[in-house]
Amino acid sequence: MRIMNVGRRQLLTEWQQVLHKPDAPDKNWSAILPFAETYENSFHVMCETTRAYAHHGREGRLCLFLNGTEGDGAAPEEVVKWVDTISKPVVMKDFLALSFALDYDREGGKPQKPQTLVGKLRSSAKPYGAASATSQTMEAAESLAEVSAKFLEEMTCYDSADCVVAMPPSDPSKGYNLPQYIAERISELWGRENMTAHVRTIRPRSSIKALPMAQKLDTLLGTIEVDERVFAGKKVLLVDDLYQSGISMNYCGLLLLNAGATKIFGLACEKTCRNDDNVSGR
Repeated sequence: MRIMNVGRRQLLTEWQQVLHKPDAPDKNWSAILPFAETYENSFHVMCETTRAYAHHGREGRLCLFLNGTEGDGAAPEEVVKWVDTISKPVVMKDFLALSFALDYDREGGKPQKPQTLVGKLRSSAKPYGAASATSQTMEAAESLAEVSAKFLEEMTCYDSADCVVAMPPSDPSKGYNLPQYIAERISELWGRENMTAHVRTIRPRSSIKALPMAQKLDTLLGTIEVDERVFAGKKVLLVDDLYQSGISMNYCGLLLLNAGATKIFGLACEKTCRNDDNVSGR
């Protein structure tokens, strides 16, 4: 975890050519993605009738050779639909079975661009410092929850998740917590058990945003407790409002796996434009 190297791509703005037509009649169509994490797992669930050979190629790219498509004028319809579906969210390269964010904070992940709708909603839904939640705060939080639930309905690769857990807050003394609100509403709208109460902060921690990568993990260690036995055999949707370096969600996911969960599916509302002040670029 100390050498965790997060990657991310939004295909719509950063990797527009995924499907490649064969250059000879006896060759198959192929799909080339920037990395295997999240893409490969989502493909196998969402394109279950398409036979494909997966190859991890140069620079960690995922190459999917679509078997049986020799001579076809177009790629399989379900693969075209899959590419269109996964092109809009931000796809994360990390240690979770699936890891998506609804969108960047800024259009295309570029700091100089305007905020996205998701970025605006999250800014409005999360009061900072000692500020209290207002009616506008709750309206934005509800909109984020509804967008998240709609996303999960479209992304059938999440269907096997049987419970929802919010990323526990750094300071549990605050009455309102955005990830917990979103997890509760997803549980209601998406029809999964909310098991957030079984994952808690046992020692308040300071912000890890500006810390070097190794210190981020050291700050997290020993601050989160997961109830034993209740997650045995569970496939958990882990929810957070913000994904930056990925350390927090992946650390919590590891604790859930240690507690008996079989898979952790991550969903964040917003991805920051950069992974971290101390991790270069993308």
